[in-house]
Amino acid sequence: MQPPADAFRPPEDNLEARWARLLSWVRHRFDREAGLEAILFLIGVQARGLGYEPGLDKETKQGLIMEGTYCAFEAIGLYERMGMEADGAWIWARTQTLPSLSLQDQEQLLKRAVVTYFEQHHPDLL
Repeated sequence: MQPPADAFRPPEDNLEARWARLLSWVRHRFDREAGLEAILFLIGVQARGLGYEPGLDKETKQGLIMEGTYCAFEAIGLYERMGMEADGAWIWARTQTLPSLSLQDQEQLLKRAVVTYFEQHHPDLL
């Protein structure tokens, strides 16, 4: 049974303030502006335990962004880790089915997941 579509729409809370604090931390930490994709990349790098490597090819960067997306969604219970590939990539399983969401709702859900990830893994940052 699918949860109702509005179950994934963010309630009115301080998401935008929490998101702004995260962006501010990234700006101060890395001395540059970053958006959602860059933050997902950072989460993916951390998840693989590699550290940043300059000169990554586009495919590797996209894989790290997807890894970051799964990690963020894990923080809100949408995915879980099932094991690890030989190359160090996690194997993920979806735990819930998402209803059809507008692009704006999808972005809000992803922001909520990213902020929740940082609150769980780096509570001192936010």
